[in-house]
Amino acid sequence: MRFLRLLLLISCFLGFLLVYMAWSIVPPWLLGALLSGLAGFVAATALAYRGKAVGYWLGFILALVVLAVSIPAPAHIQFLLHGMFLQSTVFVAGNMLQILYIALFVKHILLKRRPSQRL
Repeated sequence: MRFLRLLLLISCFLGFLLVYMAWSIVPPWLLGALLSGLAGFVAATALAYRGKAVGYWLGFILALVVLAVSIPAPAHIQFLLHGMFLQSTVFVAGNMLQILYIALFVKHILLKRRPSQRL
């Protein structure tokens, strides 16, 4: 659980970096969406650090949403194709972080719900 909390915290820091980088570039509606997502990650992190299970579940849902929105976006692929290092790094690191969070969260849930092996 400690590592899941750390991944949520890192997601928050990457989110702040993303909002800072996008502040003057993206239209207001998209900036609002980014800020809403960041607020969700901050809430998930705060809940997880307070020991609330809902924080981990919120982080799981947000990670799925991030991947669903981020990976197919043509502008994000252009970062990679045009060698935009900082933007590409945030894109790749953010997506890898979300994949890692999903995998570890699912592993934790499966191990937690495993039936007892007692006879």
